[in-house]
Amino acid sequence: MERGVTRALGLLVGLLVVGVVVAGPLDKAFEALRIYDYFKARTLFTKQIAKQPAAAWYGLSVISGRADNPFHHLDTALAQVLRAQTAYGIADERQRRAMERYGVTADAIAEQLLFVQRVAWDRARQQHTVEAYERYLALHVSGPFVAEATLVRDHLAFQQARTLNTAAAYADFLARYPGSREVYEARNRYQEALYRERTASGSIADLVAFIAEHPESPYVRQAEDEVYRAATPGRTAEEYRRFIQAHPTNHHVADAWRALYEISTRDLSVGAITRFLQENPDYPFVEELVDDYRMASLELLPFTRDGLWGFIDTTGTERIKAVYEWVEPFVGAQALVGMNDRVGTVNRTGRVVVPIEFDEVMEAVEGTSTVERSGRVGAVDSNGDLVVPMVYGEVGEFSSGLAYASKEGRFGYIDARGEPVIPFTYDMAGTFRRGLAVVEQEGLQGVIDRSGSWVVPPQYLWVEGFSMGLARVRSTKGMGLIGPFGDVLVADTCDHVGPPSDGRVLVTRNGRAGYVDAAGRLVIAMQYDAADGVEAWGNFVGGLAKVRKDGRFGMVDSAGRVVIPTQYQDLGQASGALLPFRRKTKWGFLDRTGTVVVDAKYDQAWDMSDGHAKVRMGELFGLVNEQGREVLVPMYSNAAPLGVDRYMVATPTGLGVVNGTGTVIVPCIYTDVVPAAPGVIKAVAEGRISYLRLGDGHLLWKQE
Repeated sequence: MERGVTRALGLLVGLLVVGVVVAGPLDKAFEALRIYDYFKARTLFTKQIAKQPAAAWYGLSVISGRADNPFHHLDTALAQVLRAQTAYGIADERQRRAMERYGVTADAIAEQLLFVQRVAWDRARQQHTVEAYERYLALHVSGPFVAEATLVRDHLAFQQARTLNTAAAYADFLARYPGSREVYEARNRYQEALYRERTASGSIADLVAFIAEHPESPYVRQAEDEVYRAATPGRTAEEYRRFIQAHPTNHHVADAWRALYEISTRDLSVGAITRFLQENPDYPFVEELVDDYRMASLELLPFTRDGLWGFIDTTGTERIKAVYEWVEPFVGAQALVGMNDRVGTVNRTGRVVVPIEFDEVMEAVEGTSTVERSGRVGAVDSNGDLVVPMVYGEVGEFSSGLAYASKEGRFGYIDARGEPVIPFTYDMAGTFRRGLAVVEQEGLQGVIDRSGSWVVPPQYLWVEGFSMGLARVRSTKGMGLIGPFGDVLVADTCDHVGPPSDGRVLVTRNGRAGYVDAAGRLVIAMQYDAADGVEAWGNFVGGLAKVRKDGRFGMVDSAGRVVIPTQYQDLGQASGALLPFRRKTKWGFLDRTGTVVVDAKYDQAWDMSDGHAKVRMGELFGLVNEQGREVLVPMYSNAAPLGVDRYMVATPTGLGVVNGTGTVIVPCIYTDVVPAAPGVIKAVAEGRISYLRLGDGHLLWKQE
């Protein structure tokens, strides 16, 4: 570490050997330094500062930098070598040649500076405190260790802020270290801590004060959510009325109005709707009630006549004339219809809501539907009015009032009126989930909040999104899991990370499988086989997870307790009261404690769905209910539940409907049988549609 000084002394010795006869003060100073006579050397160097500043300061720095003398002081050594560097820089060629005889060159001075920096860096690392790194950076404004010192200092400072976990701590960190790598997470944690501290009481007054004082906070909507919940704990009509009056700007006002309406008109009678309007003349959605007056109780079904489509009710009565080229079933209050190769919507009265002039109309989300025409995209509201102009290449699904959109190949975010909210700077953008959205820049994906600030800078090949509160990620190293603050919960070194389910996440690594909780803590050890297909069958379903050990399958609960021992050749999923198991070549059913309810006698058994599980014996299918009773003996080509004591069955002659005793309700002559409305099925034969009552098979309408 002292090669700079050694080199200088070496050159000095060389000069002495070749015969310097007259020794000046500097010669004597360097000779004293060579023999470690630091007192004499320091005195001589100090006297030569005025005449030979570069050489004198250099020599003094060597003395101060060495730890074997009482003059050792690193800060002094640094100041002296910097002075030597400055003096050497303004020296002329004659002066520099004169200094070469002592080994004082630009390289020697640079080596001495590096020596001092390295020793100071080693000491800072030994102390390993924010203060130590701050002191190092204050003195050493440049050099090879500054970047690393900055990173380590920032990391330690952020950990201190994390330990305190207060808004003040995060604010102080952000003020002190605005360029740190941790600034994104710190900013988000500051906002969370500020919200948490200001609203710790949970009182409406504190929540409202927070909203007023911090209108730009990403937690304003959450605060409004809490106000809504706190103001309507009993979900009574009076609570909703008070909420609407006290908090007119809260984004839940529309929800409160609709909840109030629903409470007041649960039977959807004309009298109830009339009374509601008399009591609430300022109800903002009066137009929606026109449909309720007329059609609220009707189920409408698509029908066709003369090649055109309309709607009938469940008695077979025509309600909307067959004038459209095609129609889709009603979803909510509207149905898609097509005419002249264009798309729009109608309500249950048959009135056109979204004009039939678009190439595509998407399903409404948050009262807004994306529409496309001639390659341009916009959006309409629930009344069919164009609220987002047709100027975009894409418009995504609205979430909490924002949707991604593209323009000239770049993505950003707009509000429900089409106004840009987050600039169009991304290569790709996704829908906001829980206030966070995945975006992509230069081939890497990251996460932003509703203000457009980075929560996770773009660093991953793939980020799943936060629809379940956490997000799976993939990098070149593997898969991992991150939290809503951008904090890494599971490092991206796993072979696979499953989706969160029942508060647990499947992780596999090096052929082993285990489970972590929502904080990334390993709660079920990596003791199970990560066998083929574990990505599909290894997640928690219904509070239990299928695991494999030594080639056999069992079930564990979320605490890791073995509920069903690993003794079966195969198991299904715990999607219902019973789950299928295989022993040798046959299948049976266990309950959720592992008790055998149905012996292994079937050639195949499926997971439960809608309270039933399909089973197969030979080539024939039947159904088992949640008590393990065969509600349909295996005698059909296929079988599925349709409703209470009604089952779709397949026979060699076609599809039909039977009850639990096998009595035929609808003859097995159809190619397709599906539910169409409560108590009504749609059956297709020879390409023609029929509607029949599920209860007795009565024909309601048949396509001619």
